[in-house]
Amino acid sequence: MAPLFFNHAPRQLLLASALVSLAVLAGCSGSSGEPSVKVSYKTSPEKTEPTKISFVDVAQESGLVFTYPLQPRPLRTLEAFGKGCAAFDANNDGWQDVLLVNDPLPLLFRNTGSGKFQNVTSASGLDKQKAYWTGCAIGDYDGDGLLDVLLTAYQDLALFRNLGDFHFEPVTDKTGLSAHSKELWSSSAGFMDLDGDQHLDLVIVNFIEFGPQVQQYCELIPGVKTGCLPRRYIPQKSEVWRNTGMGRFELVPAANGMADTNGIGLVLAFCDVNHDGLMDFYIGNDGAPSELLLNRGGMKFENIGTIAGLAFDGRGGIPASMGSDWADFNGDGQMDLAISNFQDTGFLVYRNQNDNQFQDWSIPTGLAPATKNRLGFGTKWVDLDNDGWVDLFFVNGHVHDNVAQGGSNAQFRQPLSIFQNRHGDDFVDLTPLMGKDVVRPLVGRGSATADFNNDGRIDLLALDYEGPVMLLKNRTPADHHWLTLDLRSAAPNIFAYGAHLTAKAGNQTWVAEVSPASSYLSSSDPRIHWGLGAATKLDELTIRWPNGKSQTLSDVKGDQILKVVQ
Repeated sequence: MAPLFFNHAPRQLLLASALVSLAVLAGCSGSSGEPSVKVSYKTSPEKTEPTKISFVDVAQESGLVFTYPLQPRPLRTLEAFGKGCAAFDANNDGWQDVLLVNDPLPLLFRNTGSGKFQNVTSASGLDKQKAYWTGCAIGDYDGDGLLDVLLTAYQDLALFRNLGDFHFEPVTDKTGLSAHSKELWSSSAGFMDLDGDQHLDLVIVNFIEFGPQVQQYCELIPGVKTGCLPRRYIPQKSEVWRNTGMGRFELVPAANGMADTNGIGLVLAFCDVNHDGLMDFYIGNDGAPSELLLNRGGMKFENIGTIAGLAFDGRGGIPASMGSDWADFNGDGQMDLAISNFQDTGFLVYRNQNDNQFQDWSIPTGLAPATKNRLGFGTKWVDLDNDGWVDLFFVNGHVHDNVAQGGSNAQFRQPLSIFQNRHGDDFVDLTPLMGKDVVRPLVGRGSATADFNNDGRIDLLALDYEGPVMLLKNRTPADHHWLTLDLRSAAPNIFAYGAHLTAKAGNQTWVAEVSPASSYLSSSDPRIHWGLGAATKLDELTIRWPNGKSQTLSDVKGDQILKVVQ
């Protein structure tokens, strides 16, 4: 079918045509024995250069209003876990709506397109099932052109089919997903076509066995109760569910690859690392080596995390992977991986070396030393100033509310982190240069990114698990050009999950893949956004669609949201 191009009507901008030993989640585990560092946000002189990147919190004035309550003290593993969020277009009007995961019920906010959000939860049907919800995944599982919602939970799971006009119906039992969900603690999840039949399959990441029958507290130091390390509990392994194309999912046998994983899973991020047209995926675990599941076809997967260099950090330590995302940070045409980490260890960037090999590039880029004084969760690559280089956005917050009683200088509430990418060489911590809205300490957990007002600048959604939701509007001066691509593929994978895009302008290259599952328990705007820097157009754009067919476009103008239909 010949490509079709659709224009969005102009609104705000022309949218042109066509302590360290008691870790992770009431124990997220780090591996460093070095002393804790207080959150001071001092930077070296060469990294305090002025920045034009600017954000302001508009959640309150825009109507995106919700405050997460204080949790019981001291926090157990369950209370420290937190919640996720999603940015997605629920009604296909071109504006990204917001889902906030909460218990016992989630909240759904409609983006009116006028800078305002409207709470539409009560009429949505998402209030039909109560549970201790934790995370979410977004995808069109039935191929009807409407994005559906999956909610993960502590000992529950729910799939809601989108009926249109912000109405959803629960279909968990009907689709076969309710089997043994009451026994599992599911964390992150994601939809993706894993067997090439164009129906979106499902990966559900599971955590640990937890309940009243197990130990609830350990000691931070003698006499100070806190949550226990996850490794004290029996791990639960993640699952792959095959979409039959007949309205049901079937559990893929664990022997097809998931048996060779560690469990204690927290985060999920898809990427075709070996360019064979089959989507692979990364699972970040809480105090266990991370995994890279290489898709061998036929719903069989091989865990190559160790041999690929992603299971450990560059020093041989086990990361506490509490946030993850893929992007090409250095412009070499390969997808690299960023993950957040536990206090005193430093966040990580793994550089793609080709041939399924990755190298910990956190120290050369300055990211690891700059983040040793914080504990990170939600992790996103995003070009905040449209200069053509993806920056990093982390949401931070400790898992022990009483961490200070353990003799550590770490803080429970921590500001989020924004790092500017300097042409793929290193990252500069911009947090000290940001305004009060950015440096407000929070108990950070889930996060998502989207261009909520369609002005060509990516905005940030951050969850304060014991405070008000943050919606950071990007007010960076529009000094650079940009392009947002909204893909539509052939049914049933209408939203083109798994599509691979490459582009060139002059001697600069961009790559991306359509996959909204990322961060921590969250899902972001599935549209592809590229900052173009000084380039006013792409010389060439090639899309490898999910069905394997390729399409090349030439002279694609920038400064537009371009909808491309296969």
